[in-house]
Amino acid sequence: MPETDVDRRHLLRIAGGAAAGATLGAAVGEPAGASSRVPVVALDDLRPLEPVQFDHPEGAPAVLIDLGRPVEGGVGPNRSILAVSTLCQHMGCPVNFDPASLEFVCHCHGSRYALERGGMAVEGAATRGLPRIALVIEKGQIFATGVAEGVVYGFACHS
Repeated sequence: MPETDVDRRHLLRIAGGAAAGATLGAAVGEPAGASSRVPVVALDDLRPLEPVQFDHPEGAPAVLIDLGRPVEGGVGPNRSILAVSTLCQHMGCPVNFDPASLEFVCHCHGSRYALERGGMAVEGAATRGLPRIALVIEKGQIFATGVAEGVVYGFACHS
């Protein structure tokens, strides 16, 4: 009998380890949106300060903007193109672009995000900047490829 108890303990350890590994693998796994490539806009169709709306990850609103001058984390020929989530980092309310200040503004609780500073929170209840969306440009087309920095409010995605 003692031999059977050892075997049972050993079997339980293996089963427990396998279950924990499977759970961890499912939780960590491949980040949502990590392998997706979302076409956003052709480089030639982009106009300075005219936001282009798209979803990334799927179901999460985002905006791509050419600020017309170099910006932190910018891509493109002038390093002036940036894409961010448009869900406020405070409570997930939608934010709106204010071209006069080059900021996104949350009308729920007053948070403001400066695009010239990479979407950094500069005022209000939010303590984190807007998540930046990773962009690549291939053959004149801009693609969103994942979340470059931050976590999109309400979505399980990682950089």
